Amino acid sequence: MSRRAAVVLGAAVLASWGLLGTQAVLTAPDVLNLRITTNMTGVIPSTLYGYMWEDINHSGDGGLYAELLQNRAFQGVLPGTQNALNAWQPYNGARLSVTNKVEGVTSALPNSLQFTIPKIVFGPIGFENTGYWGIKVQAGWTYNASFYAKSDTFTGPITASLKSTTGTTYATATIKDISSDWKQFTFTFEPNTSAPDTNNVFHVEVNGPEAAGQTIHFGMFSLFPPTYLGRPNGMRVDLAEALAGTNPGVWRFPGGNNLEGASWAMRWKWNETIGPIENRPGRVGDWGYPNTDGLGLMEYLNWAEDLGAEPILGIWSGISIQNYSDYSSWPIVPEADLQPYIDDAINEIEFITAPANSSEWGALRAKYGREEPYQLKYIEVGNEDQFQPESYAGYRWNAFVTAIGERFPDLEFIATTYPSTALNPPYMKIDYHQYESISWFENAAFMFDNYPRNGTQYFVGEYAATSTNDSVPLGTIASGRFLYPTLAGAASEAAFMTGMERNSDVVFASAYAPSLQHIRNYQWTPDIMTYDAGRLVLSTSYYVQQMFSLNRGTHLLATSPASTNDSAPLYWVASHNNETNTVFLKVANTGPDDLTAYLSFDFNVSSLFGTAVSLSTPTLSPITGMFNISNTLDEPENIIPVSSAFAIPYPDRYNYTFPATSVTVIALEANM
Repeated sequence: MSRRAAVVLGAAVLASWGLLGTQAVLTAPDVLNLRITTNMTGVIPSTLYGYMWEDINHSGDGGLYAELLQNRAFQGVLPGTQNALNAWQPYNGARLSVTNKVEGVTSALPNSLQFTIPKIVFGPIGFENTGYWGIKVQAGWTYNASFYAKSDTFTGPITASLKSTTGTTYATATIKDISSDWKQFTFTFEPNTSAPDTNNVFHVEVNGPEAAGQTIHFGMFSLFPPTYLGRPNGMRVDLAEALAGTNPGVWRFPGGNNLEGASWAMRWKWNETIGPIENRPGRVGDWGYPNTDGLGLMEYLNWAEDLGAEPILGIWSGISIQNYSDYSSWPIVPEADLQPYIDDAINEIEFITAPANSSEWGALRAKYGREEPYQLKYIEVGNEDQFQPESYAGYRWNAFVTAIGERFPDLEFIATTYPSTALNPPYMKIDYHQYESISWFENAAFMFDNYPRNGTQYFVGEYAATSTNDSVPLGTIASGRFLYPTLAGAASEAAFMTGMERNSDVVFASAYAPSLQHIRNYQWTPDIMTYDAGRLVLSTSYYVQQMFSLNRGTHLLATSPASTNDSAPLYWVASHNNETNTVFLKVANTGPDDLTAYLSFDFNVSSLFGTAVSLSTPTLSPITGMFNISNTLDEPENIIPVSSAFAIPYPDRYNYTFPATSVTVIALEANM
């Protein structure tokens, strides 16, 4: 993902495809006469709707990854500095510092917390972790906790607890048998009472007078609530359930900018994200905060399986990110030095796909708990390589695709540069990103109508309506950028999505981005879901993704007329699901007025009732007719889908009114 991704395609490309200047020609009380035929014009791929993923906005650490303790192993920090103690605080006068002057828990984790008790102290003394801006304490949950500890002198008990910042204790555990060698202590918390808010801490203390003058070292803390599907080292339940609730067809990972690193050494290294978490060194990610890499390669692949989504694996392609104002500052691996990085990608793919009994890397995967190979079909070579097109076209694409293709001939490769870039071998799939204004997405609803049918396919690997400002779609909030997705923005995305679905012979996949945003620390807006330590809000864009993905046909149906510029601000696509014999009509109305369509069918509806789900401003409410409205953590249900059933008096026709600035999916049982 790029801070300058708003320039992609843009006005010049739309103009070259004849797509600028869409004008609304349907105005109330005009009526659209729309016929849905039985002519199936193409197959809709299961990969059409999904997500792009990278750790941005604390979407991984502090988000989907369920670990509750921030800075749990002091990764990516400078020992001896105050910043190294981020999220940690002393209790009752304890002296805390992060040090690498004693041997760490493992060679991957050289830093540890040095806890020194003053010689004169009264009462308990210790330290606390404030979590990712709070910790949720829920009655009935079992929290799995652990830490490493050692001391040359202290041998007494240690008490760990979940407490509120005002002193209420919700659960406690006592840890004994500390020695001079590193030892991991595991324990559980089972609170009987839920905390009223997330102003809670993970608290560790000892008896002050008994421990006076002594030093204890701690390392690799962990605190997990229950996780999605009960997976160890797994996902936060509410966020995971929400992502799974859209039934995504693809999961693109691990980035995004966060794949590339600020230098070659700081890139995302797959082999440092596997195995026991104490063997993962972590890194400072591209979005300005340390990544623990607890959410690593195998966790991503397990998660894709849990979703039932096709993984799209991004591999590092030989560039790292520097100044976006000076592309010449970006480090690019010379052609003569590229082979070790190609070999690394091959090893990664072998780790994922090789049999455990005939491969060194497959055996390592089995050692880490996965005997059966993972399924992998798509490899994305790099990320936004349009910023360095000369070296990408000159040698990097060719080198990776040729070598990997020889070793894994069944894989399909996705290029990440300008669609106009000539590559050798020619790309068959291309990923390009769209962060644009509302009007851009409305205009672009037809951009794929004229896409060449020459065997190449498009992956809209990142997209979102980000602003009302056509000139600066990634500007400031004051200049029109959205803090949260809006109803108008979501309707424009839906218009664009009808175009993707109508042209799903050439658009094989799409991925909304970014996925998640921690409201207390974020780098990008808008995002499809926003959360804090205890709450989650689903955006208008989330509901559009859910509506389109869950109501998915297997085959496209032709309509008369087809959706074109002439029918704006209504945009539509029709489909038929051969498994359920359901016809879907998806309609975006991006205009300010209700618009009616006279629908006729070349088939008979087999039920007396049809159903619809619609996203619009609620009637007779304070926000009726307000389209620049969002769901927020404080007002999470301003705009939510409303489902309804309606009687169909005639089996071959029906009239339907699409609300102003809305997204609607109609479902009909059909005799086809």
